[in-house]
Amino acid sequence: MAEHVMEPGVRRDPDTGVIYPKKIIDQVICRFNGKQIYKSQWFSGVSANPFMSFKMKAITSGLVEVEWVDDYGQSSFKKAVIIVFDENGNEIIPIKLDKNNSIKEIM
Repeated sequence: MAEHVMEPGVRRDPDTGVIYPKKIIDQVICRFNGKQIYKSQWFSGVSANPFMSFKMKAITSGLVEVEWVDDYGQSSFKKAVIIVFDENGNEIIPIKLDKNNSIKEIM
């Protein structure tokens, strides 16, 4: 759930009559281990503190990052680690091997 007011810019202050300025989440970007896996464009019809879900299939453990950007270009982030296990209960960690099959880098 994103904590955001999602002000559409059409409501008036009841005391002053001044229109509240528009401030909405413009886009949501999701990444897994730094690679973009999901992106959506949002509009003013989305309620305050919106809830969003999506499906992904993780075959290795890694970091999920969700970024939402408002119409002023301000970003907010949430991050979570997903741990994937093989059938023997061992964690599957994404690694790169060199030409000698030695661990070169843990991503």
